[in-house]
Amino acid sequence: MKKLLLTFICVAFIPAFLMANPPKKVVLSYTAGKLKVEAIHPVKDVKTHYVNLISIKVDGKLVKEINLKQQLSAQEELVEVEVPEIKPGSVVEVKARCNLYGAKSETLKVK
Repeated sequence: MKKLLLTFICVAFIPAFLMANPPKKVVLSYTAGKLKVEAIHPVKDVKTHYVNLISIKVDGKLVKEINLKQQLSAQEELVEVEVPEIKPGSVVEVKARCNLYGAKSETLKVK
C-alpha cells in the first residue's frame, strides 16, 4: 500500500516540476534614484506560473520584498522601485523567485 501511495504521489507531482522553471536571468539597473528589476522568466500562463517574490538587499540587509500575484508578461516580470537605502558604492542583491520552483539572483554595485 505504501509503494502504491508513493508511486501515485510521484506520478501526480513530477509533471508539475517538469513544467516549472526558475527565472533565467535577472537584469538590474539603477538610475535617478530608482532600481529597475527585469526578471526573465518565460511561461505559458502568467496567472499560474509566475515570479511571485522579488527581494532586495542593500549591503547585505533586506530592505524590500515585493510579493506578486501574477507575471507582467509571458516573457518577464518588470518592476521599478525607489530604494532610498541605495547610495553610491552600495552593493544591491536582488532575488527573483518562481512560485513553482527556483530562484535567480543578481548583484549590482552602484557607482
